[in-house]
Amino acid sequence: MLLIAAGFFGFILLVALLIFILRLFSITLFHIPGFDLFFQYIILIIPYGIFLAAYYYLYKKIGCSKMKPSRVIARLLLFTGFLVCLLTLTLSTALFLHINNDWLKRFDDNSQYALIIQIVILIMCAGVLATGDPKEKDWMERGA
Repeated sequence: MLLIAAGFFGFILLVALLIFILRLFSITLFHIPGFDLFFQYIILIIPYGIFLAAYYYLYKKIGCSKMKPSRVIARLLLFTGFLVCLLTLTLSTALFLHINNDWLKRFDDNSQYALIIQIVILIMCAGVLATGDPKEKDWMERGA
């Protein structure tokens, strides 16, 4: 029982020590000139990196689809989504660099829609790829 209690308190102390070290590390890094801008840009590009990884994953899954029309439609959707991702990443980077343009002001007001469009494109592409797979057998037919 003493080992369980010691393990529990040791885990709590380990988490507290980890939080302290990470906080000390972040305070130290933010005293480096320019690091806060670098951190802001990293936070800005994380969603686009996730979308690009999802597009790459679905691109690798296109070959697994059995039907040619689903492969063609999925490729078109992925290409469109990839272009939207690159365009919005470029526009977000231009906003981050404080470039003044009417298009960028309009994009800044509606930038959340670009991310929503990419989510819809990914879901549609996954759905199209799923329609290209053969229908699964019923669980009763598989067992027999």
